[in-house]
Amino acid sequence: MNAAEELKQAMPAAVVSTGMQLNKPLAIIQKEELLKVAEKVKEMGFDNLSVITGIDYRDRFEVIYNFFSYKKKENLVLKIILDHEAPAVDSLVSLWKVADWLERETYDLVGIKFTGHPNLTRILLPNGWNGHPLRKDYDMETEQFVTMGEDGEDIVSTDGSNLLRRK
Repeated sequence: MNAAEELKQAMPAAVVSTGMQLNKPLAIIQKEELLKVAEKVKEMGFDNLSVITGIDYRDRFEVIYNFFSYKKKENLVLKIILDHEAPAVDSLVSLWKVADWLERETYDLVGIKFTGHPNLTRILLPNGWNGHPLRKDYDMETEQFVTMGEDGEDIVSTDGSNLLRRK
């Protein structure tokens, strides 16, 4: 029995289905059960959260978590399907410290909110950036310009006015 099937057996109400994703055991889980499932995943020996990916499919978002157990040399993938209108899921920072950066990256690029995250701010793009570049509805036509202000802060504009030299 692989880890996804073991998880389904232990938490049948939380696991919607199991399968394989790129030869890795996959469990699709209820978003409301994420924290309980994540605690069980950690208890099962998955000590490394290596990647969090957010994907926009126009009608839904998916959040994919890749775990690895160094002791067992096993992978486990968890997937959560989110409503497109309000993409939000619980933060895993309390269980895996690395989730701090991984969730911020997913928020920054895809716009998925992680409820309970201690500092859910942009990590790759400046704070004034408009939109989330990996979303299907991201405006690719509007250019955004970033310069450094006098105090070292990022200044974002869409008309390039911040590129003019100060006297």
